[in-house]
Order: sequence, then structure tokens, then C-alpha cells
Amino acid sequence: MKQIVFFLLISVAPFLATGQQLSLVTALSGTVNETSGLLYLDQRIVTHNDSGGEAALYEIDSATGNVLRKVTVANASIVDWEAICADDTYLYIGDFGNNSGSRTNLKIYRVELSDYLETENDVVTAQSISFSYADQTDFTATSYSTNFDAEAFVAVGNQLYVFTKNWGDGKTNIYPVPKAPGTYQVQKSGSINVQGLVADAAYDPENNTLLLVGYTLLSPFMVGISGFSGANFSDGAISRRQLSTVNSYSWQYEGLALIGQSQYYLTAEENGQRQSALYQLTPDIFTGDESQQVLPGVMYPNPTSGILHIDQQGFALAEIYDLKGSLLKTFTTTDANLTELSQGLYVIVLKNSAGDRICAHRLVVR
Repeated sequence: MKQIVFFLLISVAPFLATGQQLSLVTALSGTVNETSGLLYLDQRIVTHNDSGGEAALYEIDSATGNVLRKVTVANASIVDWEAICADDTYLYIGDFGNNSGSRTNLKIYRVELSDYLETENDVVTAQSISFSYADQTDFTATSYSTNFDAEAFVAVGNQLYVFTKNWGDGKTNIYPVPKAPGTYQVQKSGSINVQGLVADAAYDPENNTLLLVGYTLLSPFMVGISGFSGANFSDGAISRRQLSTVNSYSWQYEGLALIGQSQYYLTAEENGQRQSALYQLTPDIFTGDESQQVLPGVMYPNPTSGILHIDQQGFALAEIYDLKGSLLKTFTTTDANLTELSQGLYVIVLKNSAGDRICAHRLVVR
């Protein structure tokens, strides 16, 4: 993920529309520069790294960003830890990152809260919840086009709800997973068109709201969902806002945790020259404005295996870049043949006749 977001920071971030400003709390220690999940537990800020560290949880000092405590999960391994959440009895660690869509060992680790809070040697053990998606039949590895990646989940009632990170269609699919240890094939219960890549989620039981954070090729965003019954999230009222960035600090927002009173902590993973950081967020997304922000520009089909059609007012020039920022192709027609491009993920930038950028989008070639 570092390569794609680093390119976005260079080429897209200066053109972000005005979004909500975050409050920087502190830069983070290098020990947790791959912060992925986030949990606020017993007035402790708990995070973990993704695939680049130990099978451990870290408590962070909000004043300095330093690690105050490290708790090792002795019987766990780390393939791609992406999220953490908790209920009144357990905390759950989601080892379900799946960028290529090829994993057959998706897992959630369950740790007793009392063990985590009271262990004297900072070592705990976990039980395993293994699962697979019932509607996934093809496990061929792909480059940034799967709809079976995931980086977010929440605990509601007697279920865990996994929110996928859909590279293929920009939606998030919702899969309930039982909390009890075992092996499960889980069915999709809903889908939300978030118009981007979901990186984490937080449920507020007091206000019965759900907040998602993520990013597109244009900007980071948040999606607020309210007015749903039970865990029928996709039936709720949906609002979408862009999130702002803080100069010199990363906006690869990966971790989200409810503090209380509609206050959230948010962490960003180190990216290129931009440092990992802890932010505080007070969203205004649940204030009754249910309008969705629609990303500018229409291109279809996307993913594409041949001809791409552009339907964008004011379009005069298109530029296609690879993830290293190299310009591969330009065209000025509304229909373009892309068969010479290899399968993979690209960035397409649309400009007007004056050479000004209109918008940027993710482009998948299959």
C-alpha cells in the first residue's frame, strides 16, 4: 500500500478539495509507523502494525506518541493484521488483509479483555476465528482489483461485521462473522457505495452510528451511517465527506477508534517522507445532511480490458500514470484503446483545454 499512496501524495494531494480539518495530536513512534488498527480501551490508545511487525499490541502515549506498553499475543502469527475492535468481554484482531484476493487463511484472533488488562508479563494467548467469503470462488492473485480485501470491522451484538475494501468497484461489502472460535463460511449481508477504499470503522452504540474512513485516488474521506436498525448498516442514512490533511504528516488513515461523546482518534501510517501520526476527529457528518458527495467524472468500463470511454464536462486531455508516477499514455479522444497496458492499477488524470486538472481516478486494467 505504501507505493500507491506515496504516488497520490505527490501527484494528487495538492489538488484536494477543501475537507474537514483534523487536529494533530502527536507524531507516532517509529515502533508503530505501520499503525493499522486502533482501539480506545480503558483510557488506553491501543494499536498494532500490519504485516511488518511482531504479533503484538502497543499502547501509545497521546502526549508524545511513544510506546508505553507492548503486549505480545504468544500463539498468534501476523500475516496482515488490519483492524482491532472490542466488546465487553473480548478484544478482536482482524488478520484479514488480502490485497491480492488470494488468501485462504483469513482469521480473527480473540483475546479476553481481563487477560489483556491484567497480565503481569505482558503476554496473552488468543483463540482463533477462521472464515472465508461464501461468494468468493476465484482465489487467483490479482493486482489491486479484488473485492475481497478488508481492513475494517466492528463488534455489534453477537456478531463481528467485516467491511471489505473493494478495489474493483469502490464499494464496501458487509459480512457478519460469529464471535465464537471456529471456522465459518460467511454470507454478505449488505453493501454500501462508499466510492473508495475503506480502511477502518468505528461503531458508536450510544448514538447508534457507524463511521467509516478511507481514501480514493483523489482524497481521504469519511462516511457516516445513521438511522439503521440492529446491524442493517446498508439501510441507514449515508453521508460522505472529504477529510483534510496536515502538512508533512501522512494521510494514509488506517486506524479509527471512538473515544466518546462523538469524538474519535485516527492514526495514519508512515508514507514516504510523511510521518505516521495520531489525530483527533470531531465529525459533523451526523448532523442531518444526508447528501452524498459524488466523485467528479465518469469513465467506463472500469475495470477495463480494452476501450475506455470518458464522459466528463470540459475534458480535453487524459494522462495515465503507473504507481511510480511515470507517464505512460496520453489521449484527447473520448474513447481510448488501452490494450497496450499490462494488467494492474493505474492513475488517470483528466485535464481541460487550459491544461488544468479536472479530476483524478483509479483505473484498473484487466
